[in-house]
Amino acid sequence: MLFSVIFTTLVLGSIQYASADHSLGGQGIFKDEQRVNQASTTDSKWLMHLQIVVRDSQGQLVSVTEATHGSYIPHEISDYIFDEYFGKKEIVNIDKITYERAQKIQTENVQQFPFPISYQDMQSFWGLEYCLKTKEHGNAQGISCMSVFSVTTPAVSLEETDTFTLHWTVLRES
Repeated sequence: MLFSVIFTTLVLGSIQYASADHSLGGQGIFKDEQRVNQASTTDSKWLMHLQIVVRDSQGQLVSVTEATHGSYIPHEISDYIFDEYFGKKEIVNIDKITYERAQKIQTENVQQFPFPISYQDMQSFWGLEYCLKTKEHGNAQGISCMSVFSVTTPAVSLEETDTFTLHWTVLRES
């Protein structure tokens, strides 16, 4: 019971913070009432790699697309998502820099995936979404979903019966 009260208090406190953060001059989650604040992973504490594997309805390989670098929200919410939603982490050293590495794998069916426009369009923007409740952003219920981490890849062509697997690797400098 005490845990529920503490958790609810923390969540409600963070909702207030997120709802007014676009007034922070570009340092919050939201750039303004309509757009999320994004920063490049180049020269940041973050490294990203995304591999997309597309297979047809018979399981035959159609394509493999990869990209490194991307964007993140330059806010503590990125650390929170990395800590809470990526699961097991491992420590790796790259060029004498220590990172925490986490991986997330999503296998999706083209017909069931909520594409912003249509699966028939070439897909090149991929994001790991997180939803939160705010007073000033989002839908009628105040729910705003945003890509906390995102990558732009070369165009990926999808057919109606394809499945695709997103292999995310995100590293945070320790």
